[in-house]
Amino acid sequence: MKKPTFVLAVLAALPALVLAAEPKRILVVGASVGFRHGSIPNTEKLLRDLAAKSHGEFTVTMMSDDPDYPFPHIQPPLPTTGTNGGLGAPTGFPGTIPGANAELQAAVMDAAGPLLPGLSTAAAAARTALLAASFDNPAQLTVLASALGTAEGNLALGRADALARLQASPHRVTPAQVQNLAGNFPNMATVRGSADVMSRLFQTFMSPAALKNYDAIAFVSTTGLLPIPDEKAFLDWVAAGHPVIALHASLDRGATSDEQMEMLSGGARFAGHPGNGNLARKIYTVDAKHPATKDWPDGVAIVDEYYQFYHMGPSGRIAGVDWSKVHSLLDMDFEGTRMPVAWTKMYGKGRVFYTSLGHRDDVVLPYVNNLDYGYERENGNWIALAYQKHLLEGIRWALGYTEADTTLGNHPAK
Repeated sequence: MKKPTFVLAVLAALPALVLAAEPKRILVVGASVGFRHGSIPNTEKLLRDLAAKSHGEFTVTMMSDDPDYPFPHIQPPLPTTGTNGGLGAPTGFPGTIPGANAELQAAVMDAAGPLLPGLSTAAAAARTALLAASFDNPAQLTVLASALGTAEGNLALGRADALARLQASPHRVTPAQVQNLAGNFPNMATVRGSADVMSRLFQTFMSPAALKNYDAIAFVSTTGLLPIPDEKAFLDWVAAGHPVIALHASLDRGATSDEQMEMLSGGARFAGHPGNGNLARKIYTVDAKHPATKDWPDGVAIVDEYYQFYHMGPSGRIAGVDWSKVHSLLDMDFEGTRMPVAWTKMYGKGRVFYTSLGHRDDVVLPYVNNLDYGYERENGNWIALAYQKHLLEGIRWALGYTEADTTLGNHPAK
C-alpha cells in the first residue's frame, strides 16, 4: 500500500525537526586576566536563568563550574542600608574597612564629612521619583531623569572629594583598602591563580577540540589577554558560523591581537570611561527594529560604567568605533559626542552581539542586594528587566532564532 505523500514528507522531515529541537550550546567564559569585575557572578546567574527560561532554545556551560576555577562564584550579600562598606550607604562615604584599626576607621569617617548623607538622600529621592513616574508621560520622565543625573553627579563628586580628603590625610589608605571601601572586590593576587591554572582552563574549554562541543561562546567581562590555546582556530570557528556574545568589559582586551578585535568590534579598542563611569547617562535606540532593542525604553537614564573606544585610522588613533564596521543598536550622548553602547556585526558567517551595559549588579539583576560596588541600588528593578530583555534577544539573534538588519554603518551622522 502506498503511503500518503504527506506522511512521507513528515517522516522525511523528522531528523530535521529533531535537530531543530536540540538546544544551542553556549560556552560562558568569565575568567579574567586583567581587572576583575564584581558583577560577573550575577551575570553568570542571569545567563543560567535565561537558559532555563529559553524553552529549550539554548543551554549554558560555565567555565566557572570547573573545580580549579580561581575566582569567586558568588559575592557575599551586602545590605542596602546602613554602614555596609560601600560608597553609597545612606550613612555616607565610605562605611568600614575590614580589619582597620580604630584610628584609621575614625579618619575614614572624618573624611566623609557632614554633607554626603544629604547628597545620598537626595539621590535616593530622585530615584524614587523616577521609578514612580508614569511611562505615559514622557515629558515628566525626561525632567525626572535629568534630576536624577544631577543628583547622582553631585553624590559622585562628593564621594570623590571625600576620598581625596582621606588620601591627603596622614591616614592614606592602600589600593586594596580603597577597593574595600568601594565594595568587596576580590584580591587579585589570591584569586587570579597561576598562569598554569588559567592556561589549563582555557585549554580545557577553548582548545580546537573543545570548541566542537559548543555552538556559541559568551564572554562575560573577560578582561586582558586571554590564554586562548589557538587563536586562529578560534577565529576560524567563529567565521564558520559560531556566534559570539560579548558583554561589558569583554572589549577591554589589552594586548589581544588586531584580528580578534576586528572580530569583536571592527578593530575598536577600550579607551577608558567617559567622565565619571558610574553616572546616569541616557541611552538611545539606534535600531528600533532589532529584536534586542525594539522594546528598549529610548532615552532612559541608567547608572552604569560606560566605555569609550578608539580605532586606528590613516593618521593614528581615532576616538570611537569605526561606525562603518558595526551595525549600531544603542548609543549614548556624552557632551555632544555620540558613543556606542551596543552593536552587532558579522565575522564571516558568525554573528557577533556586543553590549557594554552590565558593569553594575543592579543593571544585571532585579531584587539583588549584593551590588558589586556595595552601593545601594541606583537603578530601578525595571531597568534590570529591560537589560535582561536586551540581552536575551541579543543572544537569540546571535544564535539564529531571529533575523534582523545587519547593515554596517547605520549609525546616523552627528
